[in-house]
Amino acid sequence: MPQYVLNHGSEEIAAEVVALREGVYRVSVADRDYEVDARLLEQSVCSLIVDGDCYEVHFARQGLDYTLLIGGEHYEVSARNRRVRAAYTGGAKLAAGRQVIAAPMPGRVVKVVAGVGDQVQAGAPILVLEAMKMENQLRSPIDGTMAEVLVTAGQVVATGEKLAVVE
Repeated sequence: MPQYVLNHGSEEIAAEVVALREGVYRVSVADRDYEVDARLLEQSVCSLIVDGDCYEVHFARQGLDYTLLIGGEHYEVSARNRRVRAAYTGGAKLAAGRQVIAAPMPGRVVKVVAGVGDQVQAGAPILVLEAMKMENQLRSPIDGTMAEVLVTAGQVVATGEKLAVVE
């Protein structure tokens, strides 16, 4: 049974997910089971029906981190299955080599934090992207050097657009 750890702020929540049929899952959280019908509506929008209640979820992914907009509320969530989470928190690198940072959603670049030639550590902010009325820090997936910065503050970007490269 796939097990995940969800980090929301300083709160850590264990969850188990079992596929019941296509698009329908049983999600167990804190000794409670939920039936979840999940359908992708667009590239970054999905519909969730949780025990009969319907939610439209706008999401953006950056590595293992997600920004969610649900019912006007913003959530920053990191989801890792227990095996990946153990490697991630144990210091093992999940990414290596040249890493391209792409826009996880359409938005406007608010600030470029690291420039070409700057040394960055894994998890360090590279730039700030405003999307869904929220500022999202895009972070380096590895320790390395900024090889390219392809955007400037104020620039509007599309989902998937290449923003920077870390080597």
